[in-house]
This record gives sequence, C-alpha cells and structure tokens, in this order.
Amino acid sequence: MSILLSMWAFLCAAAPSVSLPNINDSIINHYDTIECLLPSQILEELVVTASPVTDKSDRKILRPDKETLRISSDGMDLLRRLHLSRITVNPLTNSVSVAGGGNVVFCINGVEATGTQIAAVNPKDIVKIEYHDNPGVRYSDAEVVIDYITVHREDGGGVAFDTFGAYAQGRWAAIGHISGQYNHEQSTWSVNAGYMGQRKDKWLRDYDEVWHYPDVPVIRHEDGLPVTVGQSGFEGSVNYNYLRPSGDLLNVRIGLSVNDVPDKEEGDRHAILQTSDSETTVTVMEHTEEHSTSPDVGLYYKHILSDNGNLIFDVQGSYMHSRMLHEYCENDVSEINKVSGNKYSMKALAMHEYHKDNLVLKTLVSNNSSVIANTYHQSHDATVRINRSETAVAEEFTGNFGNWDVVGGVRFVYSHMGYDSGKIDRLFVLPSATVTWHPGGGWFMRYSASLDHTMPAAAEICDIVQPIQTGMVRIGNPGLHPFRTVGQTFDISFESELISVSPRIDYRYEHRPIMESVIYEQGQFVRTYFNQRSFQRLIAGGMVVFRPWRNHLTLSAEPLLTRYFSHGIDYHHCHNIFRLALGMDFNYGNWLAYANIMSGPANKMYGEEIIEEKDMNQIMVGYNGGLWSLHIGVFNAFMKNYWMETRNLSALAPYSSKAHGMRSNSYFAIKLSLALDYGHKRQDVELRDREIDYDNGILPGTK
Repeated sequence: MSILLSMWAFLCAAAPSVSLPNINDSIINHYDTIECLLPSQILEELVVTASPVTDKSDRKILRPDKETLRISSDGMDLLRRLHLSRITVNPLTNSVSVAGGGNVVFCINGVEATGTQIAAVNPKDIVKIEYHDNPGVRYSDAEVVIDYITVHREDGGGVAFDTFGAYAQGRWAAIGHISGQYNHEQSTWSVNAGYMGQRKDKWLRDYDEVWHYPDVPVIRHEDGLPVTVGQSGFEGSVNYNYLRPSGDLLNVRIGLSVNDVPDKEEGDRHAILQTSDSETTVTVMEHTEEHSTSPDVGLYYKHILSDNGNLIFDVQGSYMHSRMLHEYCENDVSEINKVSGNKYSMKALAMHEYHKDNLVLKTLVSNNSSVIANTYHQSHDATVRINRSETAVAEEFTGNFGNWDVVGGVRFVYSHMGYDSGKIDRLFVLPSATVTWHPGGGWFMRYSASLDHTMPAAAEICDIVQPIQTGMVRIGNPGLHPFRTVGQTFDISFESELISVSPRIDYRYEHRPIMESVIYEQGQFVRTYFNQRSFQRLIAGGMVVFRPWRNHLTLSAEPLLTRYFSHGIDYHHCHNIFRLALGMDFNYGNWLAYANIMSGPANKMYGEEIIEEKDMNQIMVGYNGGLWSLHIGVFNAFMKNYWMETRNLSALAPYSSKAHGMRSNSYFAIKLSLALDYGHKRQDVELRDREIDYDNGILPGTK
C-alpha cells in the first residue's frame, strides 16, 4: 500500500522576541516561554503579556488567565473550564474520554499521571497546559496528551486535599485525593494518593437476543431484575526529583495501583428469561468480578548538552497480578470461569533532541517488552504464556519557514509476539507528516497524515475456550495478523477575545482490522476474532466558545457527527452517531456557577457492536475562599432513568442489552478542596513520561 503524505501548515506572524545572555536556545524552544529562565527578582519587575492560546503543529499551548486559575478548584476542574475540543470530562468517574476513542495520556511536567493526580494539582501552580492533539514520535500510542506545566517551590512545601461526592437513594460515587510535597535546595520529595469508588443498587439489564440455529431461530427475551454493582480503585506514588543548576535532571518514582470490581456493571445481571421454544420461564444470573494490583518503578535522567540539545534516558518496570471470576447460571446449569495472571513489563527509551535556529531534530530508540502468564482454572487448568516486544528507531524533523511549520517523521518498528501455538514477527515502516499555516489574525490551519500498525491483543490471540452462557462460548484466534491504520486530519481554528471556533475533520482507515465475529460450530455459538476486511470512521464537527462577558461568562457548544463503515468477512454495516456537548461557566467575585450537558459521551461503534447512552448533565454552584472552595449541586438533574444500550448486529446471534435503573438517576453532589503551602516558587522542568502497562491479557468471559 502506498500513501501520499502531503501537508500544509501556517505559523503566526513573528512574535516579539527577547534576547538574554547565556540562555540556551534549546531550552527556550522547548518551553516556548522564557519566564522559567529569569531570576525571581527580574520576574517581580517584568510583566510579559502573551496570547492565551498558541497553536503549534503538534499541540495547543494554553495559558489560563489568573481569574480562571483562581476559580478552579483542581486540575480536572480547570481542564473542564478550558473547553478543549474532542475531549469530555466526566466528573462522576474523574475520567476523560476523546471523541472517536483512543488513549488520553495525562502528564505533569512531562511525567505521565493518572486522573487522580491531575485532580490533585493546585490550579495556582499551573503555568500552562500543553494539549497535544497531534502527538509526535514520543507519544505515538496516544490519541491526545494533556501536559500540565507547573511550578515548584525552592524551599518549603505543601499539602492538598480534594474530595467529590455524589449521593442518591441507594447510589453513590466518591473521588478523593491527597498530596504532599517537600523541597530542599535541588531536591523535591512528593507523595500522592487517590481513591475512586462507585456503587449502584437496583440496577437492571434487559436482553433481547436471537440465536439463528441451522433449522430454526430461537428468540430469547430477558426482563431484568435488580442487582447491585460497584467498583473502587486506589492509586499512589512516591517521587524524588533532583535538578542540577545546569538543567540536568534525575527523577525516581515508585507507584502502586489497585483496582477492585466486585460486581462489574457490564457483567452482572439477574433476569427472567423467556424463549420462543419453551413456554416455561427460567431464572438467569450472571456475575463478574475483577481485581488487579500493580506496583511500578521508574528511573529517568535528562542531560543538557552544550550544542543546543539534550539526551533523555527513561527506564520503567511494572508487575501486575490480576484475577477474574465470571459465573453464569441458567435453569440451574452453571458455567464458571476463573482466571489468574501475572504480567511483567519493561520499557526503555533513549532520545536525543537537537535544536538549531528554527529546526528541531529528534532521534529516538525504544524497547517495550512484556511477559504474560495467565492460568485459566477450568476442569483442567491451562496456562497461556505470551511474550511481546517492540523495538523502534524513530526520526522526527520540525522546521519553521515563515508562516509555515513542517513536521516529518518515520518510525522503524520491529514487533514480536510469541505464544504457545506460534509467533508473529513483523517489521513496519511508519511515516507521518504535518503541515501547518498561520495566515495571521488569529487563524490557524493544519493537515496531518500518518501510518500506524496494531498487533493482536493477548486476549484476542489466546485459543482458550471460555463459556459465556449455556450454548455460547468465547475463544481467541491464534491465526490473527497485525494490521495497518491510516489516519488523516484537517482542522482550522480562529481565536479572539470574544469567540473561538475550531472545526475539524478526522478520517481513519483500518486495513484487515481485528474485529469480533460469531460462528456456529458443534452445536454452539462461538464468539471469536478474525481479520475482517476494513473499518472506516469519519468524524466531522468542532467547538464554538463564546465569551460575551469576559472573565465572567463563557458558553460553549460542540456538535459532532461520526459515520462508521464496518466491512467484515460476511457483513457490511454503516451507522451514524450524533453528539452534542453544551457548557456554561459563570463567576463573579468569589461566587461561581457552571453547567454541562454531555450527549452520549460513550457512544461509538466498532465491528458489529454499537454502544449508546443517555445524555448526562451537571449543575453546580460554589464559593472559592482562596485556600479552600466548596461546590454543591446536582448531577443528572431531572433525569428519571439513565440507560446505556449495547447492540450487536451479528447475523447469527444479534442482541440488544439495555442497562438502566429503577429510580431517578439524579445525584446530590458536593465538592470540597483545600490547599496549604509555603515557600518560594520557580519554574519546573520536564520530567519523565510514565507509561505503565495495565493490559492483563485475560480473555474476557462476558459478551
């Protein structure tokens, strides 16, 4: 397959420049600002006024104004107030999703972080946010990267506490974080811990399903009975950072993540089943639980070179122990799956950055390796071992030519997967290119294209048979092959004090993708995976942000239309999904109010599966007292019944699964934030990227 990668990009007319003695140009280019390099005495006398949004070929650089920072209660609340296109902030789970799917990576000064760590960031410590909506070779696995650039103290320290709770009859959700930091000369010690919990009672799931046997179809209808579902998670870390006056940096991190899902929302149900081949109803019960514990450790070192460049070395290791239980009972016939597993992962990266005039050259060498051993406890225990490794050499060039900015890169990737019944070895050559143009007057235009690859997942290639329910099993396919993906985007943005507009078109093509199919073998239905023909996704939409009362009132709207084309071996489906997100932020003095409507943030299609959910909303009012803030309000106001529906369009075994509650889904919400600190501050520098591997490779037993 040949791909034509041509692009155009424009860069703003030249901005005012400042020349300082003995300042490394590479550092200025990296930070895109010079305030971090000036002594505090100079900063007290110098005020630099800059545009709040700077568009680059790979990212947007946002400098929130003092009023926005003042009224924001934490890092996640600030992110919501920035009204960034393509992403949705869900305050009930403290999670962020991107339109069309994909990984959202958070960073704090370049260090990958969790949502709880972001929520623990004090907005007053944030200098800028880098929104990488077109990540380069360093973030090749991410759809978007959101990097918080913060300050830290020259001495002293601080503690911060943040909690959010949503409560309703028989239901609750809670998120909390606590963090602390101590500084002494060039050293910084910090700790961070976060908790997330959620519980729902009287949760129902209705099923409508048809099994097309060779002789006659059987219609299966389930009326859901109430069950209780819930989950919780903990994430914590201890960090040590040593920064030399030359800019050399050493960072050490020890972390721990624990996830506990005793009753999985997508895998727990109780129902009365009626089938077309019987007049007798039977009781159906399904239960799924998942647990995992994952410690990790990382070592990062950055060395500033004298020739306008730097060297970065990053080594990370992690271990994960996980277990899963799935039980299905129909008419007193039970199917039980138990799986336990261990995974060891190691990631190493070395990168050289060279800066000269308006040119930047990055050379990267990396290796990601993992060993998985999952034991399926059935009548005879079976252990599946999978070894994976990916070695990459990448080169990326960035050049600025007047109003044009051109980025070109290529990655040479050697991927290996070894498993019990075979192995996969592939060499991929993956080019990418971006062209941007700044015609001036607040306008920005960008086109980008890239080629990528996807290896089979460990769960997809595992040939262990797992019962789903009576008459249906799931099994992986050892004959799967990696597939290639072509991505193209074109976006335009206009920024002014009154209004911001950012339309975007995103096209994705997957050749021979791995997607699920249902086949009929030996008297039972089998859900398995094949390399299908193609999958295409076209997204057209954009965001409009209107500021009729500057610093006090902001309105936003983001319509989004996605068209899916899923072409399998024996099927061809087209489907449209429309989403609309609306937002309002108001503040005056220490008082504030905000409201959001999220139109089906989980809506998507892949293969033959479509997921759609009811709109969600949030209305909050609050008071910011400086060191503390208190918000109260309601989540899902006026919503009688929240629902999420999953539909499968399989010709052999189509189904519709609709989960919903028996009560009103409105929650009373309260949020409290407290931050205490002391000590002087200076600009922090880029730390390491943390990319811990949480994929346990277990073949799921649910649909």
